[in-house]
Amino acid sequence: MIFKLRCICFSACALFISASTVSAPAPASSVAPLELRIAVVSDGRADYFVRLLEESLKLIQQPYHIQYVKDIPARRMWWMLGRGDINLFYGMQSKEKDNDKQLVPVRNALTNGLIGQRVLLVRRSDTNAFLQVQSVADLKHTGLIAGFGAGWGDVKVWKTSGLPLYEHAAPWNTIYAMVTAGNRHVDYLPRGVIEVLAEARAHPELAVEQHLLLEYPADFGFYLSPSAASYRPIIERALKAAEASGLKARLIDETYGADIKALNLNRRLRLRLPAAPD
Repeated sequence: MIFKLRCICFSACALFISASTVSAPAPASSVAPLELRIAVVSDGRADYFVRLLEESLKLIQQPYHIQYVKDIPARRMWWMLGRGDINLFYGMQSKEKDNDKQLVPVRNALTNGLIGQRVLLVRRSDTNAFLQVQSVADLKHTGLIAGFGAGWGDVKVWKTSGLPLYEHAAPWNTIYAMVTAGNRHVDYLPRGVIEVLAEARAHPELAVEQHLLLEYPADFGFYLSPSAASYRPIIERALKAAEASGLKARLIDETYGADIKALNLNRRLRLRLPAAPD
């Protein structure tokens, strides 16, 4: 864990939430610090995004205070962001979010497109079926059904490609057991190359499919609440500095490099899917 937790209460939403506060010291110029309240989950998935933000702000000597609000369901986090109960959250970029007046998009692709490179979590008994796939049409003809959370941007990509899919409205973590069961309307989970092996380690009953790499334009981005809109140019400048200095590439490699190498992406058959329609 990268945070020490304590309990606080936001009166605006009447929820008890776990949080911690991190600060960067102000430089001699006494630049006003960014006052950030960021939604994250405590299972480690947010670690790269948190570190990228903090290290980028330090790089441009921008002081900050960050309060981490932890383990609120994703849909509620977006609602809290629109209300200003939190003022920064990260999630998949989309035209819908970018055009939402309750959200302020920070223009930077946080994983350099890696989240749009998808490897499949499958039942071990189905691995041979995927080995026979040589095209998107072949994948469609298998009749195997991809699983996604309800409302995910990937859903539009699969629909545009004509691939069978299932949208799971219940808590996301129950879908792994549904794939394993084999009788619950979902056969495989397309997961980003930066997350699939961590999930496979957490769910050893499933296998990482070894043949395919599905690609489409997608990435995570930071989103601010309207009350923090003035922070956007500062954060964008910090992230650009992280790219120019090599900091971002180094953090990606440190966080995900070993897992990406283990996936042998260059040996996989690449199937390109269209971007989600606007």
